[in-house]
Amino acid sequence: MRFLFSSLIFSFMMCSCNLEPATPVSRPQKFDQKKYEQTLKAERDSLASNPRVSSDTIKPLPDSTQVSTKSMKFTETTDTIHLKIAYGKAQIDTVKLPRQKLVFVLNSDTAKKIQLKITPQDTLANLRISQIFDPKGNSDGPFGREIVFPVTEKGEHAIIVSESQMQGDPWGGRFSVEAKLLW
Repeated sequence: MRFLFSSLIFSFMMCSCNLEPATPVSRPQKFDQKKYEQTLKAERDSLASNPRVSSDTIKPLPDSTQVSTKSMKFTETTDTIHLKIAYGKAQIDTVKLPRQKLVFVLNSDTAKKIQLKITPQDTLANLRISQIFDPKGNSDGPFGREIVFPVTEKGEHAIIVSESQMQGDPWGGRFSVEAKLLW
């Protein structure tokens, strides 16, 4: 009886199984190298027989979708720089263009405060810490060139450095950023 039952189950499984794979199988195809060479030569010869038109004779048609970038002036650019904290400190020397905003990103880890200091080469530079964003997206600012900022949320903080809009002309030049984590 057991033998009959097991043979029925085995035969049922063999009949019900689909032995073809679910994914298609590609078979090798014959490649005719001579024919391929002939088609490449024919394409090359057809390109060589067409007369070349100089770029001076072709005049582009005006297109309403094209916008001239010569007339557009981008006044603000933003770059992001990741500060790598080593032994609770980070320092970086960088260059800023006029009207450029620099975003310095650092991980506050387990610190209770972040001490930030910006030192431009030009002492009369129009430069400050504009805003500080915490990991939840809350912002605070504007600040001056030095600040001790309390950390309420652990994680990555974004420090935006730019010029003061109320205090003179746009400034560009070299400066350094120092960050210290305080416990």
